[in-house]
Amino acid sequence: MDSTLLRAFLETADSGALSRAASQLGLSQPSLTAQIQRLERHLGVELFDRHGRGVTLTDAGRALYPRARRLLDELRETEDAVRREGLDGPDTLRVGAIPTVAPYVLPAALRRMQVRNAATRVELREDYSAVLARLLHEGELDVLIAAQPYPFEHVAIESLGSDALVVAVPASHPAARAGRITLAQLRDTPAVTLDPAHCLGEQVAGFCSRQQVLPSVVCRSAQLATVLELVGAEVGLSIVPAMAAARHNTPQCAYVPLADHTLHREIVAVWRRGAQRSAVAEAFVDCVREVVRGR
Repeated sequence: MDSTLLRAFLETADSGALSRAASQLGLSQPSLTAQIQRLERHLGVELFDRHGRGVTLTDAGRALYPRARRLLDELRETEDAVRREGLDGPDTLRVGAIPTVAPYVLPAALRRMQVRNAATRVELREDYSAVLARLLHEGELDVLIAAQPYPFEHVAIESLGSDALVVAVPASHPAARAGRITLAQLRDTPAVTLDPAHCLGEQVAGFCSRQQVLPSVVCRSAQLATVLELVGAEVGLSIVPAMAAARHNTPQCAYVPLADHTLHREIVAVWRRGAQRSAVAEAFVDCVREVVRGR
């Protein structure tokens, strides 16, 4: 059975809509539809009921789903083992990390790893959570260093530690002198934010919405460093990770907690569910945990 067709089936089943599934797979909707139809013709059954709101699994589709998931997991495990022992060698580790964690944690973790496992070669891929989660599922990554909250699916998640979120303000802002900032001060204040494609950007936007804080967003950036430079230039305020604040410690910016609210994100290692974890991968994650917890 064609693994490409099974991937198309699973993504469509998980998304509940052909348009969303096609976007996740990087296909046009007609191409995805053609793949689903090929699989249905091969099996001689209809796998989805089509309706205005999207698609739902038929009885045959529900029967196929766990078997397709198991087949692809076994295929990825086989590919992963052959790649590691053959092309890459036994001591190559493929790590994914999100941009709001990678520059603040991975350099120190890699230095520790070099001391403890000098023969290990680490290949790093930095990207958004959604992209890295797909690569992990496809067996292109051994482990993913990310942050929660993020709706990862079909994975095992290991907590590595917590990272506080603080408010970045210009050094001239009254909150810099007070050492804290209130929700009232955030309301209707110009803000500089991360693009919502970042899980941190989505987390901050969700918090502001729940607290009915509706700042005027004057700039959205793909880079956290740009956000902090713009705060220092008095363009607006931003909610940022404490680990980034510690690195970007300039006279133009101050970092203060939000009064009466504790904001944080959980730094996590994300593994393929049921996958065998190599000793090298476990050792690297231990190094990351030590850095996150400030050891």
